[in-house]
Amino acid sequence: MKRNVVIVLLISLFCLNLSSQTKVIFYTTKGDIVVELREDLVPITAGNFIDLVKEKYYDGVIFHRVIDNFMIQGGKGAAGKPNIQDEFHDSLSNLMGTISMANTGAANSGNTQFFINLKDNTGLDYNKAPLTSKHPVFGKVVENFNVVQDIGKVATNGNPPAGANKPLTDVVMDSLRIVPVGPPAAVQAVQQKETLLMTCSPNPINENSIISFGALRENTKVKLIDIVGNEVAQIDVAPNQRVTRLPFSELSDKSITSGIYLLQMQSASAVEVLRIVVR
Repeated sequence: MKRNVVIVLLISLFCLNLSSQTKVIFYTTKGDIVVELREDLVPITAGNFIDLVKEKYYDGVIFHRVIDNFMIQGGKGAAGKPNIQDEFHDSLSNLMGTISMANTGAANSGNTQFFINLKDNTGLDYNKAPLTSKHPVFGKVVENFNVVQDIGKVATNGNPPAGANKPLTDVVMDSLRIVPVGPPAAVQAVQQKETLLMTCSPNPINENSIISFGALRENTKVKLIDIVGNEVAQIDVAPNQRVTRLPFSELSDKSITSGIYLLQMQSASAVEVLRIVVR
């Protein structure tokens, strides 16, 4: 009897481990993508990506290289991140929908850039012909692969040497966030608090500044407040806009004076405040 109990517990723990992989939601200007990471199989590679997501490294970064029927590549942000060790697992292959590390072709040269495969690209595996590429797979798209396909079809500036497969209109990762794990009610509450995710860039403000926020579920007000607490401008944003990019000029015209302001975003259950500078 005791032996049977132990076996049942071990099976339960094994099944729990299978379902406890980290998931990351990509809020992009083309829609949302959910990726499940395999830190159980490639802890260095997946762990590096998780750390970058937690520090909001990818917020505002574009997909800078898009090739239809091949892959979409992003993560080319600020320089200075260290390279990580190449890490491969025989059960992970560059199949359609998987996410993999980009690199220079040299060993251990991956750091922040990744790509998502639009088709089976097993020729990019470390152990399959033609053996000229070694790109470590560390997860797969588990929701909304159609968004990845839509990104793959955007117009680009063409192939090298004339172009660099860069989209003519930027496809932006407004934000990447870890999907909360827990009881449905608790997860929903955490997600609601995280839906604002407001950024404003460039800051100090100029004519090109964009206010970005994602996944609104409630009526939300965006306010511009001066340093002494006076409301200078306000705009209402309706819910269910999966990802919103609002030009700062739509909130306030150029007549505002230079100085320090607070950009406040408020719904019924969440408030987010960002300090900005107007010159």
